[in-house]
Amino acid sequence: MSYAFNHLKPIQEILERVPFGLITDVDGTISKTAPTPQQARVSPLCRHYLLKLSSHLALVAAISGRPVNQVRKMVGIDNMVYIGNHGMERGRGVKNEFPDITHDYSRVIKSMIKELTPLLSSEGISIEDKGVTATIHYRLSPEPQLTERKILNTLNASTRAKSLRVIRGKMSFNLLPPTETDKGTATMDLIREYNLQGGIYLGDDYTDIDAFKAIHTARHNRNFQGLAIGIISSETPEKLVTEADFTLNGVGDVEHFLKWMTENALQSSWPHPPTDTRAND
Repeated sequence: MSYAFNHLKPIQEILERVPFGLITDVDGTISKTAPTPQQARVSPLCRHYLLKLSSHLALVAAISGRPVNQVRKMVGIDNMVYIGNHGMERGRGVKNEFPDITHDYSRVIKSMIKELTPLLSSEGISIEDKGVTATIHYRLSPEPQLTERKILNTLNASTRAKSLRVIRGKMSFNLLPPTETDKGTATMDLIREYNLQGGIYLGDDYTDIDAFKAIHTARHNRNFQGLAIGIISSETPEKLVTEADFTLNGVGDVEHFLKWMTENALQSSWPHPPTDTRAND
């Protein structure tokens, strides 16, 4: 495990590439993990530095399993790009974009929730309807291991669940349409669209592993240098640590890292981004 603050020189070299993009997960990365999704709040310091960086970098984006409107509301910075529902939704400013295929699956998700609700009525389990996806949370369960097995057994027995992708999260399971869209494809799309030459991705959960892999793929296939930085906590998946180039210890470290990035941005020759830095294609 390579601690990011012990490797600032190579990170600095990537920061100097232009155009440069910063992509960050939300929960567990710039917002401490909360008992329920509704209780989570983005760190004021993270928001402060992201706001400053958004006026200096070609791209600052937040990517989350939450619906895009919820991500936008949580972060609250107009100049950022927001990716919601694991890449299924996208927004900039007040505009949202949804792939055509996702509209059909909102009905499937609602049917799935209707089926699962009476089967998963144990204490500490909640099912969150996120439109084109859903998440089963069990963080508040008094017996999380038993609850996890119950959820998995229920999903394995469900015909509807077999038509969806089931992706593990921290004390949760995500139900997604069976498309190839994920945080990795969303990250690769941003790298291409903004013609990024340098970039950093910050993430802490299972679904961020796809984005880490996208950063590494882009390094091999494009004129791009990027880093995947894992945000470590007691719940961090071991595979995420394996895929990370460097690590930071929790949201507090992210605050310090964004401060360091901001100080470098203000001192560097990074130009203010034009109105639209995206590639024409």
